[in-house]
Amino acid sequence: MLLAEAFPAHLDINRLVLLDHGLLHSADLNGPESLHPPLPIRAGELGVKRQHIEDGLQVMIRAGLAEMFAENSGIEFRASEAAESFLRLLETDYAHALHDRAQWVVEELGAIDDDHLRDRMREVSSHWPEEFEFMQVESGADF
Repeated sequence: MLLAEAFPAHLDINRLVLLDHGLLHSADLNGPESLHPPLPIRAGELGVKRQHIEDGLQVMIRAGLAEMFAENSGIEFRASEAAESFLRLLETDYAHALHDRAQWVVEELGAIDDDHLRDRMREVSSHWPEEFEFMQVESGADF
């Protein structure tokens, strides 16, 4: 959905990982309600997200829903012309919520440069250790 919303822009894997995090945890960026709960160890989520996104891109490319380009800055991806038609077939409430968040995150973060995007994500992730410590105190657990 991010590639379709950003179309015709090309996005590299690093930007896709960061935008995907904003898509699922939009409240962290002062956006609409997050689609996923605010787990205290979201840094780990970012670590595994990259491989899942790469795998998903390969599936989308094989299905003709995304295209890959070699640019001077590296490999970039773009939604194909067929992606929009495919996405219109998704009618669940979750798919509609994903579409709304994709619009929001591309409007909010899609045009900013990589350094500013990383700064925004760094701001958000700086609070995660405090949330983890709060959970330890609340649960009495000693991790």
